[in-house]
Amino acid sequence: MGLNSLLVLILFKMKLYIEDYKFSNLVKRISSLKKYLVDTKTRLEISSNDGEYYIDNSHVYKITISDEAPKRYEKYYKNLNLIVDYSYTTNIETSQIPNNNIELVFNYLYFALNKSSKLKLVIKTLNETVDDINNIIPVDFYFEKDGYDEINTIFFKDEINVFLSLLN
Repeated sequence: MGLNSLLVLILFKMKLYIEDYKFSNLVKRISSLKKYLVDTKTRLEISSNDGEYYIDNSHVYKITISDEAPKRYEKYYKNLNLIVDYSYTTNIETSQIPNNNIELVFNYLYFALNKSSKLKLVIKTLNETVDDINNIIPVDFYFEKDGYDEINTIFFKDEINVFLSLLN
C-alpha cells in the first residue's frame, strides 16, 4: 500500500438478535449446532478512549459504527421475538493505535446450513480453544446476514427457523 492510499471497508451486515434469550440456554444447545459449524476466526480487538480497533491479517482498522434504529419482529418463530439491527460499520485502515488501550482476543464461530449461505449464526467467545465446541463460553451471539434484504421471505424464514428451532 502506497503512502497516499487509504483502505476503507464499509460493511452492510444485518444483525439479528433473539430478544431476551438467555446465554444458559445457548450453552445447553451448542452441541446440537456442531454439524453446522462452517468457519472460525480469531480477531484481536482493541478498545481505547479514542474508539474501537481490530487487527486482521496484519492490518489495523479503526471501527466507526453508524447507528440505525432497530426493528422488532414479534413472535417471529413461535414465542421468540427478533430484533434486527440495521447499523453498519466503516473500517478505516490506520497505522496508529492509542497507547492507553485494552486488548482482547476473541474467537468467532460461524454456523450455517451450508458454506454458501448468506445467513450465519455467530457465536463470539473469549480466546478459548475451539477444539471442543461443547466447552465454549459465549460472550455474544447473533445472526448475521449480508446486505439488508427482507427477512420475511420464505427462503430466509426457512433458513433461520432451522436455527431458531435448535435454540428454542
